[in-house]
Amino acid sequence: MSTTPLPNSTKPLLLAGMTVILWSTGFVFTRIAVTYLSSYSVGLLRYFSASVVLILIGFYKKIGLPRWKDIPLFVVLGALGFSLYQILFNIAMTSITAATASVVMATVPVIAALFASIIFKEKLNSIGWIAVAIEFSGILLLTLWHREVSLGWGLVWMFAAALSFAAYNLIQRFSTKNYTPLQSTVYSIVASTILLLPFASLTLKELAQAPWQPIVAVVFMGIFPSAISFMLWSQALSTAKQLGDVTNFMFLTPLLSTLLEIIMIGDFPDPGTLWGGVTILLGVALFNNRHKIFRPLKLYN
Repeated sequence: MSTTPLPNSTKPLLLAGMTVILWSTGFVFTRIAVTYLSSYSVGLLRYFSASVVLILIGFYKKIGLPRWKDIPLFVVLGALGFSLYQILFNIAMTSITAATASVVMATVPVIAALFASIIFKEKLNSIGWIAVAIEFSGILLLTLWHREVSLGWGLVWMFAAALSFAAYNLIQRFSTKNYTPLQSTVYSIVASTILLLPFASLTLKELAQAPWQPIVAVVFMGIFPSAISFMLWSQALSTAKQLGDVTNFMFLTPLLSTLLEIIMIGDFPDPGTLWGGVTILLGVALFNNRHKIFRPLKLYN
């Protein structure tokens, strides 16, 4: 029986969708891990687990080593997408609420779209920007319904984390010009693990006193929301026509994380979750069909 290959325009969207589903599980398991381990230990253990899995896959696929001249590129990617991003995120979370953090991180697709329009000359039509505005309003409904907004230096650190991850998404496209998505992911995450090694002594002390639950949670995050998801994400970024086609799916992450918490905890969603979720889904649907809608409007005008 023969199978029909996915259209080139559909493949990156499917990969991005699978990625954000895996990322949403990471938020839930992080809550389990940080109950017993510091944020720095969680980061090191998570990416160490991911590195082990990716190195084994790399040996099996015989991906080889990066060229010496490209090592700085993967160190930068490892810092922006993983180690530096996590440190900035963790510092911010000590002084702002999770709701505020979700709103700030929801700016990543917008920041990426703005810089992609400058660097890669990618144009987002008016329907696309309307869809982004609808999605962002859905994030506000989802996260701020009956919740407080926290300000201060934590907001600055969180915005720096958002800039860091947006920069990772942009620079990632340069690495996949000469390397496969698998190679780029392996080299970047291994680099991030090396950058986090200064926290090794703290991590070993905390592991000696931690029960098995946070350890299992961190290993799960290393395999699924890190190793596998970033392989999918790298492939999505390298095959998409525009960066915004992929990063736009990040608007779904807070919604999926909330729904997963509801399933695991059993709490019925509040009106903010329901209305925010519907708004986000409408915005994503509008964004993915922006070209079909924009062409008739352009012809009409």
